[in-house]
Amino acid sequence: MSNEDLKLAAMFEPATDDAWRQLVDRALGGRDFDKAMTAETYDGIRLQGLYSQANADLSGRPQARDGMWGTIVPHWNPDVAATNAAILEDLGRGATGLALRLQAGRFPGIPAEKLSEALDGVYLNMASFTLVPGEEFSTAAQTMLSLLEASGHKASDFHGKLGVDPLGTLAQTGRLGTSLAGAMAQGSEIAGAVARVYPNVSTFMADSGPYHMAGATEAQELGIMMATGVAYLRAMVGGGMDVATAASQIAFSMAADADVSLTIAKFRASRLMWAAVLKECGLEDAPKMALSGVSSLRMMSVKDPWVNILRATAACFGAGIGGADDICILPHDSMVGMSSSFARRIARNVQIILQEESGLSRVQDPAAGSYAFETITSELASKAWEYFQKIESVGGIEKALAARAIQEDLANAWAVRRQNLAKRKDAITGVSEFPDIDEKPITNTGPMPPEPTELAPAGVTIEPLAFHRLPEDFEKLRGFSDACLEKDGTRPLIYLANMGSPADYSARTTFAKNFFEAGGIKSVSGMGGTDVAAIVDEFKASGAKLAVLCSSDDQYGGLGQDVAACLKKAGAYVYLAGRPLNADDLKKAGVDEFIYMGCDLLEVLAQAHVTAGASA
Repeated sequence: MSNEDLKLAAMFEPATDDAWRQLVDRALGGRDFDKAMTAETYDGIRLQGLYSQANADLSGRPQARDGMWGTIVPHWNPDVAATNAAILEDLGRGATGLALRLQAGRFPGIPAEKLSEALDGVYLNMASFTLVPGEEFSTAAQTMLSLLEASGHKASDFHGKLGVDPLGTLAQTGRLGTSLAGAMAQGSEIAGAVARVYPNVSTFMADSGPYHMAGATEAQELGIMMATGVAYLRAMVGGGMDVATAASQIAFSMAADADVSLTIAKFRASRLMWAAVLKECGLEDAPKMALSGVSSLRMMSVKDPWVNILRATAACFGAGIGGADDICILPHDSMVGMSSSFARRIARNVQIILQEESGLSRVQDPAAGSYAFETITSELASKAWEYFQKIESVGGIEKALAARAIQEDLANAWAVRRQNLAKRKDAITGVSEFPDIDEKPITNTGPMPPEPTELAPAGVTIEPLAFHRLPEDFEKLRGFSDACLEKDGTRPLIYLANMGSPADYSARTTFAKNFFEAGGIKSVSGMGGTDVAAIVDEFKASGAKLAVLCSSDDQYGGLGQDVAACLKKAGAYVYLAGRPLNADDLKKAGVDEFIYMGCDLLEVLAQAHVTAGASA
């Protein structure tokens, strides 16, 4: 054996970007490089196929998280006895903190006056807390601080966030119970009291969640969150607090979604941006940003909710790698009803497995030094800073919301995203792709609590943000189908007119089945073959009003026209899967519409429901 070091890198010629590009071009065989190897985000950031030292941006590195992130579990059941039992179960099985949504305005939740009952038996010096109090933040804060004081523990033992977010509440609900200036003053007063006693408790929360739900891009989300943080900073400093103390009284919360790369970059960029804000305020040695991640409600589906577990896992991975101090994973059945014990267990264990078995929290900033993540982080921070400056240029987030500027920006962003969802450029597994139309619904959730109907008089009102989920349009169509099944005993049907051999039609049959079942239109598959009369007889026997031709372009050239004409004569509305060269001839023969990759699914499916008589 040799004692000499083996240097593998020295055994190969140095790789270059040009050499890599030549190999890629050869493999692409003339296809467009940018279309095949790059992608553009909703903020216009071009994601490259390869990042190297030559094109990397290593100009900034965010502050890193200390140690493991906190495993937070959400609770909001108005039944405080059930909530208390669930809280104790979660804390006893791996959770390290609680996110408590309180009843406020039209949002059901834990009544603030019953918070002590919900937390009975909870050692608040051992479990962190985050309140989501809405417009009732003053009552909620006072109640929580009274519980801390009565516990008998040292003030420094408590770690928590009172969640005072009047700007986010106003944006989300369109109202506050008092004026915005009054709410900001109340929050600042609470912050002063908290800062004097509780060193590890914050008052204000700059939460980007409502804006994320309204359709915000990553840069918009970051820019709005920074503008919100600055507004709270100004309010506290204007009330006489020094900048460093005021900064310590602000926590931040962001949505984490299934796009792992952008979630990592978004969380890392937020720390860079807040450090830049505090540096502009004269704080060179700024307090570390308190940053929470919450799995995105926008990405969650009612249909095939089991896929939500995978989405949440990706979101948790991204937020964990991105440096979140604590992460709250919503149970996969959150859109169905009050979450079951099983669903809460899965949500907890996703985090525990990623930390303990995958070891994600063993490195402070795992993305540091990655040419890709460092560059994307820097580019995203730059885009977000531009949007932050846009908000500040109109007088801050308060005026931007009052003038509907933010609402319009997010509506425009959602319109672009919705179009991509409609065309399946952004596919939703289990909903717009690979739907299971015969899935069995989850039945072990509790009923959703009713929304409160009585509201206190509003002190200020604006146009509220929209509330969107990615699957909402497809699930609306599935709802029409469910209503038909309940009323008539059958769903809207489409006959798959398979022509030729399985080699001819299998690929397009699968495409057409997924296409229509994404909208709740159940497929009835034909046997194939070339007997036109047999195909028509199968259509008549299927009970469908819709039919779709499925085969190869060769079969469409001759047989397709005969089948289309006969199906049309039999009363079918005829679709064809694909974009054959003889489309004009097929139209003349009887084809009403063509379906293909890139067409607008939602438009086609909505009209199909009308044709099938299932739109109401």
